[in-house]
Amino acid sequence: MTMHTERKNTTTAVIIYDILAKYWYITLLLVVSAAGAVFAGLVPPRIMQSLIDTYLGSGNAAAAGSGLNGKLVKIAAAYFASFAVIALFEISKEAVLSAAGQKIAVTMRTAMMRKMAHLPALYFSSHESGATVSRFTNDIEAIQSLFTNGVVGMAIDLLKIIGIVVSMWMFNSLLGIFMLCVLPLVYVLTRFFQRRMLGAQKRKRGIIARVSGFVPETVRSIRMIHSFGKESYMQRKYAECITESYNTIEKINLYDSIYSPIIRTICSLIIAAVAVLASARLPFALITAGMAAASIQYIMDVFDPIGNIGMELQSIQSAFAGISRVNEFLAEKEEPQKNENSAAVLFQQIRTGEKITIELRHVTFAYGAGTEKILDDVSLLIQPEERITFAGRTGAGKSTLFNIIPGLLIPQSGEVLINGISVTTIPNTDKRRIFGCVAQHFDFIRGTVADQIAMGDSAVTRADIEEALDFTGMLEYVNSLEKGPDTTAAQHLFSQGQLQLLAVSRAIVTRPPVLLLDEITANLDSATEKALLTVLEKAGRGRTVLSVSHRLSAQIPCDRVITVENGRLSDA
Repeated sequence: MTMHTERKNTTTAVIIYDILAKYWYITLLLVVSAAGAVFAGLVPPRIMQSLIDTYLGSGNAAAAGSGLNGKLVKIAAAYFASFAVIALFEISKEAVLSAAGQKIAVTMRTAMMRKMAHLPALYFSSHESGATVSRFTNDIEAIQSLFTNGVVGMAIDLLKIIGIVVSMWMFNSLLGIFMLCVLPLVYVLTRFFQRRMLGAQKRKRGIIARVSGFVPETVRSIRMIHSFGKESYMQRKYAECITESYNTIEKINLYDSIYSPIIRTICSLIIAAVAVLASARLPFALITAGMAAASIQYIMDVFDPIGNIGMELQSIQSAFAGISRVNEFLAEKEEPQKNENSAAVLFQQIRTGEKITIELRHVTFAYGAGTEKILDDVSLLIQPEERITFAGRTGAGKSTLFNIIPGLLIPQSGEVLINGISVTTIPNTDKRRIFGCVAQHFDFIRGTVADQIAMGDSAVTRADIEEALDFTGMLEYVNSLEKGPDTTAAQHLFSQGQLQLLAVSRAIVTRPPVLLLDEITANLDSATEKALLTVLEKAGRGRTVLSVSHRLSAQIPCDRVITVENGRLSDA
């Protein structure tokens, strides 16, 4: 038996570290831009303090004499230039944050897509598709926000607050102590309103979703509603949803309307307190007019970063939840690595005319630890070009068996051999040249009708596609479409029977020696079923044909009927 190893899993921390190391210049630019924006923001109040104390203070204007105007112009120019520098650093910071966030999102999604390509089919059977999609979208966006609006943003805002407190302390220690006492109060008040507004907004989204879904649900059920005379009941329920929505919106508006005035009032009180300290001219805490003016500017500037920190903490919490979910995905067990030589040996046997023999040796399979065994120590030898129909009740394990034979599901014990080669060692890209699968439902991929047949396989030529369509009797219809095989594929273009014929065309286009037919006539009328069975009878000539069916009458003639029951196989 061919040995194979598993790939090493990675984590979001490793991926992010690799990104930061690879794009080190972006990290450097971000540090420089952020630090520059923080320290540049501290400059204008200092210039204002210098202007007031040096040139506009008591007696300074007269002492300055004729040189006052020129100096004022220079200070005004410096004041304007400081804001220009702040703007440049802010623009640079936002641009770098956006670039870093995009690179993180793209790299994370690429790593997850690479991971998904190596996950076994069992993962997709046991996990809802919506949960996987959510990891690719919501969780990655949350991780991206960790940098664009999380850790980096909070670090910048904390530096701004620290810089403001230090600057005021440098003016006067009393101002610094006063600011340290005020900051916790402002933060607690801000978080109080933020949490309630956020909670109300979440409730609003849920209510809006219910209201939005109420109308189409009512329309779909309108006949039943009329039949049972429940019009008043539905009106009352809709009115309750609308009323709850209005009440939630009013609560949001209330918080929004009182938050700004309260913050402005607190800001005014703090400014008034600074003004009182300045006018008191305490001998142990002398505060000049320039210091007071600069402190007032710092106080007005400190409210934005305090408010931002609350939202950034929320983003960080969401990001860590996203990181946990993405790490769970990246830690999923992958399929064993394949052996390219296995496929090469098998294809060489097929080219030289050797027939295909399939053997199941002591196969045991369950969908999870501790769950009931779907197949229990099953062994089966399928001879070349043999036609076998598997029968049994729903849930007996027929479709599971069909996923184990081509290696889509890996058994807990035992193995499936094709001409003595383990099917789990054959690369998935090569299995299509061995197994042609026709399922109950036709799954579209994005692209043209021709793409539905080729499935992105560059080895499949246009001639191969047309030959497969002609074999199933679909070529004439496909050519009658607007652009023939190059028409963009859509479900409304085909009937259910035509979709099954397309599925057969897709299955045989690579000329596989084995056909797997899984309940393909379940949704067809008798006339369409008969036409499809005729095509399958022709397609099965010279091939091994394995089929699943509840009705033996709805299958092509077979050599054996095997019943699947209680995890075992037995000849009917």
